[in-house]
Amino acid sequence: MEKETEMDTFQIGNRLRELRENIHATQQELAEALEVSHSYYSRLEEGRRGMILKTLYRLVDYYDTDANTILNIPKKEERKRGR
Repeated sequence: MEKETEMDTFQIGNRLRELRENIHATQQELAEALEVSHSYYSRLEEGRRGMILKTLYRLVDYYDTDANTILNIPKKEERKRGR
């Protein structure tokens, strides 16, 4: 089970990096916008740190999107098609 959790944080980290790079922002800029330290945000992107709900909420607000987009969770319709 731990391997799955590690993979999830790695995938989420890749998604965070992708979202940040799409808007041409630095890790420092995101950290400041989210009111977290640069090292915390960096570890999120590296998949070495799990995210607390407060950070997820701030990311959703910052990107004006939903948690599924941040966490890279496919929509229900997409999951059904993949079966």
